[in-house]
Amino acid sequence: MRRALSVGKEQRAGVIGIASGKGGVGKTIISVNLAIALTKLGKKVALIDADLGLANAQILLGANAPFNLSDVINGHKEIKDVAVETKQGLILVPGASGNSEVANLNSLQTQSLIQSLFEAYRELDVIIIDSAAGLSSSNLTFIRACDLRLVVMQDEPASIADAYGLIKLQSLEKRMKDLFILPNRVENQAGGQKLFEKMNGVCMRFLEEPVGYLHSIEEDDVIRTASRRREDIFEKYPNSKLVNSFTALAEKVSFEISAH
Repeated sequence: MRRALSVGKEQRAGVIGIASGKGGVGKTIISVNLAIALTKLGKKVALIDADLGLANAQILLGANAPFNLSDVINGHKEIKDVAVETKQGLILVPGASGNSEVANLNSLQTQSLIQSLFEAYRELDVIIIDSAAGLSSSNLTFIRACDLRLVVMQDEPASIADAYGLIKLQSLEKRMKDLFILPNRVENQAGGQKLFEKMNGVCMRFLEEPVGYLHSIEEDDVIRTASRRREDIFEKYPNSKLVNSFTALAEKVSFEISAH
């Protein structure tokens, strides 16, 4: 994996993309809580909410964001005017639901957006992009800009099929390196490993390439309570299976970034 984008010889943050083939698999919850978990590990983290359909990371983080991504793209605001520091200690670039300017971003504009975040916050270690679900051109543009890509999936037929569709596109673009399956809402880590092995077997059979695996997010009822009450799971449920899952995932993601 490329550790980071750079200007000259100066090191830049690693860019992590959280993607899914379909909606409703928990992608944004994972993006938000992975960002918090990395912050807990001492990393300086920024989260870009690039989910055009449901740009709701700011709601999950309890952040007040008067401006959003579209204000940067249309030239009305600089990235630092739009970004907000949340109570969890991370930098959030709020999304712009249904905005056509964001939906039509090309590769150069996406890279420029990320670069402007680097320039505004030179101390960043990690940038997480919460991309939209599906295979739209704008979604794939954001995914292409990432160094590390995590494909969220659940153990149900539609999720598996749609995740494979996204992986297949990455294979056609010769971008399987640093692509990882992220099983969500599994009973335990053994169940996540089994789901990964199922998908990896399909990839080896039809794409003749393996897909990577880091960790799984375990099912935990606290997420429903926390979401309803808009609670920070790391504060309210520090010993839960969910927090343990995100902490372990953050440690492995951090290692992947630092090892390349």
